[in-house]
Amino acid sequence: MKKLFYLLLPALITFSGCTEEVTPTPYTYTKFFTGENSKTWKLKILEETLDGKVIDRFTISCAADDRYIFFAETGHAFQAITGNNRCSTEEQGLIEDVWTFNNASATLTMVLPFFGVFSPLPFIVRDVDKNGMVLEIFLDQENTNSYRIHLDVVDED
Repeated sequence: MKKLFYLLLPALITFSGCTEEVTPTPYTYTKFFTGENSKTWKLKILEETLDGKVIDRFTISCAADDRYIFFAETGHAFQAITGNNRCSTEEQGLIEDVWTFNNASATLTMVLPFFGVFSPLPFIVRDVDKNGMVLEIFLDQENTNSYRIHLDVVDED
């Protein structure tokens, strides 16, 4: 029994002597979307892909003056503000919703009114930094055809 005690003594000293407090690091990746309080984005260009290769680059003139605002507060508020050039007659001037981000699948869910769908869609975040973002949404179940949406920062609060 004494041998067992002397064998376990170093482990007991090691674990009982550790008093360092663990402080969690706040999750900061979503700050690329929101800034400290809010961040406003605009559409730069769209790319259509087929089998991973870009087959077309274009702009959507009716969405050129739209703005997309991500808020950093815990409710993840989101606003899509359509400009004077609307893409459809059903399009509202202000769409208020929420955004979500799933880190495991790099999926950002948000509303982009120029798609003609006024509910959130799941976009894969291909690239994001403090000035720009590239999102991708697949158009078929085989994931061979997609749109890549390039967004630029307009304003940060």
